[in-house]
Amino acid sequence: MGYLEKIKYILRGSRYYRKYFQTTVNSLRYYFRNLHYYWQLYSFKKDREVSGNTLYFIIDPNIKHPGLVDRFKAIVGLFYVAKINGFDFKVIFNHPFKLEEYLSVNKYNWIANQSELSYSLQNVRLIPYNGSGKIPRLSKTIKQYHVYCYIGYDIIISSNHVLDAESVWRNLFLELFKPSQALNECLNCCSLDSSGYVAVHLRFVNALENFEKDQFNSLTEDKRENLIQRCLKGIRLIIDQNKNKQIVVFSDSKVFLERVKVLPVIVLDGKVGHISFTENTHEVAMKTFVDFYAISKASRVIRILAPEMYNTVFSYYAAVLGGIIPEELHV
Repeated sequence: MGYLEKIKYILRGSRYYRKYFQTTVNSLRYYFRNLHYYWQLYSFKKDREVSGNTLYFIIDPNIKHPGLVDRFKAIVGLFYVAKINGFDFKVIFNHPFKLEEYLSVNKYNWIANQSELSYSLQNVRLIPYNGSGKIPRLSKTIKQYHVYCYIGYDIIISSNHVLDAESVWRNLFLELFKPSQALNECLNCCSLDSSGYVAVHLRFVNALENFEKDQFNSLTEDKRENLIQRCLKGIRLIIDQNKNKQIVVFSDSKVFLERVKVLPVIVLDGKVGHISFTENTHEVAMKTFVDFYAISKASRVIRILAPEMYNTVFSYYAAVLGGIIPEELHV
């Protein structure tokens, strides 16, 4: 299994593979996975009467899932698909946490539960969300479409040349979500400058420590120190360019967050981790949501990038949510 995961990691990093093969490979992979769902869960027997047409996004606790922003891309993309096809849209997201504990309904009631689902093929079809593909057409003769399989690509911003795509994505997100009371309380405890602060984001994955399974960018001790020093130098430059502004640093690396405290910056409290790992806790999920919203409320968003680091879009989508033009600093 280790060799298979390493091959997948290498392929995901190949521009040639992503450009010419990934959409087709994912379509085939999800086709066979959906056959498994049909076999395990669905039948031709009528189980219930269903009114209206609804597209459901369903988090299956029995399969591996990507990070928070990849899930956001799938949810917002499917909401867009539902809207342009004249369907209602619902989300069943109860693993590894309930989404509504962190995000409340804003203008559109997206919350659903398993009891609403039909498992009769007289009512239902399964489709994947392949964000690198075309926007699917849904048939009104089908009462429910269920989506278990998805990839964290953006069908609005990245794949289909939607006019004013970032604003479309932002407005759809805001139509669905607002911070829950618990999330708002945590955000209010951050004591960030309401007049504007600079958010600096760095994603190391496993470059400095073991953070995420099946990532293979670990470094030797000398290379780790070299990378840390280059990133600290980049943050010093940002501090010099933003006199009298709070500089708030966000990262997936506990090692770097400790090292950066030698500089006059703010590091938010909370337990750093990846929400996809089952051993993670409420504290990890809350920290991830707090970081995302705190970045979205900044006056500037800068992601620091290096060849050894992960080209994260976490801060990019937080900036999109905040209506901010994201910036990059290469070190």
